[in-house]
Amino acid sequence: MRTWERISQALGVKPVASAEIAGLPLRAERYIFQLNACDVPALDAMVMACHLGGARATIRRPSGRPLDFIPSSSAVFQPGFASRWMFGGAIDFAMFHFLDASHEKVTHLASLLARRGKSAPLSDPLVGASAQQLLAEIGGPAAPNPGFLARLSELMLEQTCRVIEGHSARRAPPDPLHLGRLQGVLEWIGQNLSEDLSNAALAARAGVSESHFRRIFEEAMGMPPHRYVLRQRLERVYQLLTRTSFSIARVAAQCGFNSQSHMTACFAAAYGITPARARQQARP
Repeated sequence: MRTWERISQALGVKPVASAEIAGLPLRAERYIFQLNACDVPALDAMVMACHLGGARATIRRPSGRPLDFIPSSSAVFQPGFASRWMFGGAIDFAMFHFLDASHEKVTHLASLLARRGKSAPLSDPLVGASAQQLLAEIGGPAAPNPGFLARLSELMLEQTCRVIEGHSARRAPPDPLHLGRLQGVLEWIGQNLSEDLSNAALAARAGVSESHFRRIFEEAMGMPPHRYVLRQRLERVYQLLTRTSFSIARVAAQCGFNSQSHMTACFAAAYGITPARARQQARP
């Protein structure tokens, strides 16, 4: 059984999106599920995990400190890595499987991990954004461009190596205190996209000043709160467009946009297609 099949079996769910990308080569898989805990057996190959959204996750190993995961966190795991995953609620994350251990860049990453003698957790905006875009391209309304996917995956891997080497402005995993404050806010955003999600409202929910909230949010998530909120709203828009028969005006209202035209403009800027066209393409 291949590594990704063993991970899928451990989680008890199949990936919602999966594709092999030429170049590295790389297998990208996206999982969305709600689970309390699971045991992941020892990996056969090197794997990188990226937290895309949802609840906090904690990775416990037989030895060493636990790893905390919230959106924008990533980690590269060596072959042989076994762990127990604990989840705080619904979660959305990606697994990237390196299929060719002899590839020059994969070999370089493996040597960096070997020198460390352990797995590498990191929180880097470019790595997180590359992972998000890869999965968006794979699961988006249009057929992905193979050349673009290859360049994007190589960028993600190169930046991962630069962060581990210290050649990029390395960001440590988010502070546990920040994680605690943000956990409730992230869940509130996901469950209340039609509500007031301004910085002031979110800061009040976190129990800190607005300026302090913006700072700790960007440190942990790699982006300002308003950009994260917009991304969550647009992802919900796409889900409702393709899985329901709600009118576009109703979708806009349920996702927190003040008008249908505003939603259409934001959606087109993000996906390069209008909401009506996205719905049309998603239907048989």
